[in-house]
Amino acid sequence: MFYKIFLCVSVLLNYSLSGNAQNNPDKIMDTTIHSILIYPVNKPLAIPTILLKEGTPLQISFDDFKADYQDYYYSVELMNADWTPTPINSFDYVQGFNQIKINDYSVSSMAYQHYFHYQFTFPNANCKPTKSGNYIFKVFKNGNINELVFTKRFYVVEDQIGIAAAVSEPFDGAISKTHQKISVQVDVKEIPSLQSDQLQVAVVQNYRYNDAIKLVTPNFIRGNILEYNKEDQFIFPAGKESRWLDLQSMQLVSDRISKFQKVGDQNYVYLKPDGSRADMAYYSFKDLNGNYLITNTDALQSDNQNDYAHVVFTYWPKDHIPFLGQKLYLEGAMVNNELNKNSEMLFDAKLGMYQKTLVLKQGYYSYNYILRDSHDPNTLDDYTETEGNHWETENNYSIFVYYRLPGAQHDSLMGFTTINTKQSW
Repeated sequence: MFYKIFLCVSVLLNYSLSGNAQNNPDKIMDTTIHSILIYPVNKPLAIPTILLKEGTPLQISFDDFKADYQDYYYSVELMNADWTPTPINSFDYVQGFNQIKINDYSVSSMAYQHYFHYQFTFPNANCKPTKSGNYIFKVFKNGNINELVFTKRFYVVEDQIGIAAAVSEPFDGAISKTHQKISVQVDVKEIPSLQSDQLQVAVVQNYRYNDAIKLVTPNFIRGNILEYNKEDQFIFPAGKESRWLDLQSMQLVSDRISKFQKVGDQNYVYLKPDGSRADMAYYSFKDLNGNYLITNTDALQSDNQNDYAHVVFTYWPKDHIPFLGQKLYLEGAMVNNELNKNSEMLFDAKLGMYQKTLVLKQGYYSYNYILRDSHDPNTLDDYTETEGNHWETENNYSIFVYYRLPGAQHDSLMGFTTINTKQSW
């Protein structure tokens, strides 16, 4: 009985994350909104974090397919570590105003798809955060918060905790060559009278926020150092380097593109069919780890001169037989890093293949395929059949350390860092 209880608790501590899909803060309520980007200025592939006291601001941008200019505003909301709302009034975590009009916009040109491109930076003279933690941007119309068009996560870091992390092979021989284990040490000497049960450590592989692993109990405490290094904790499938799509030109048929097609005033791009890479030998190349860059080779400006296309992804299963009791998903930032109806591939019985069409802006995209059991999903098996797993794969791991201060009503984000597997070896 003790063993069963211990095993259950161990699994929950290792793989349970309260801020999972049911509390996903990245939502689009208006289907005319596309290409939402948020990153530190000049760092388009970085996690959207800013330091509480100083540092690089965030660049936020999005496109709207509506034919006319829209009166957009934004506000910020402080959240808990699990992305549930806090009871704190915005006056207590925002310096300035918390309803800011978005004045910076441009109209598309040289593109068949008409759109307005909006952008702003944060923090700014009108709005600054005064507390660390998880936040969301809320973008809405006409100064009415009830007319939400999208919400997007970002992080404000207090930087009071030192973090050391490393990547290694798991101890379990069954997965030692296919998965990656993260070991974390947290230096808490700057936190007086630490209550260790109020501290949480979350690890995110690449940009897969919704599959983050969170721990609340360290394995060892050595003075001011908290160690998280249990053999069955912080284990992730290694996968392979991401697949890619070069959509920087609407004229050049790049390596992954089968053909372009014009239907009325809309661009259609058909990709060459993808298949399983599980049995392919591993080789290393530079990829974007599931992210994308908005760039083009057809014009000078990417923000408002890039065109859009309906991009058709195709995946052929073995013997053209659909997966039974399993769902196939596209995975990456281009589908908001979510496994849902928007990323699920659908089987076409006539073709004997899975297909999915996405509306994408010109750029360079990276992605993978994930196959999950419909009834008993296990994130450790995500890439087993579609991509294969090799522990040498280059991945980024972002570590977030939260702490609930005595008497506080929210989780402060006391430390953050990102490590790369290649740098760790």
